[in-house]
Amino acid sequence: LVRFTSDPSTAVNPIWSPDNRIAFGSNRSAGVDLFQKDAAGTGGDELLVTSPHIKSAMDWSPDGRVLLYRDADPVGGFDIWAFPLDSRKPFPVVQTKFQERDAQFSPDGKWMAFQSDETGRFEVYVQAFPGPGPKWPISTGGGAQVRWRRDGKELFYIGLDRRLMAVPIELR
Repeated sequence: LVRFTSDPSTAVNPIWSPDNRIAFGSNRSAGVDLFQKDAAGTGGDELLVTSPHIKSAMDWSPDGRVLLYRDADPVGGFDIWAFPLDSRKPFPVVQTKFQERDAQFSPDGKWMAFQSDETGRFEVYVQAFPGPGPKWPISTGGGAQVRWRRDGKELFYIGLDRRLMAVPIELR
């Protein structure tokens, strides 16, 4: 084992990019900001997103150019944001008065699966990335921790009964 960060603050929720960078959160300031660093551990920690909110990295786009993250707004709750590396301007992807979490890109990067509690319990949804467009419900009896099959033709999630669920999916 080798220590990856050297800052004495806490580093949390590492996400490995397709091109060998690791994004992670760290509480070096008022909130939890997002940083990235080469997976080999060389070089310093590069600040990506800063604000007084708590943020958590969730997934990299398949090409490694966009980072999805969760932002804890004290007024609106958890929302899903995207940080494109080229423009370096974060933008909201799903921002409602409900809790949106655990977003993951489809293997082709054109879609995003996530969970939201807008029905009163967490359910799994899919929507086009970056949008605009509607979201489609995937789960019907509660769902969380959604993941795509490698070929994008199936979604897996954990149901309220803690069973692993599999749903075939065809998106165009």
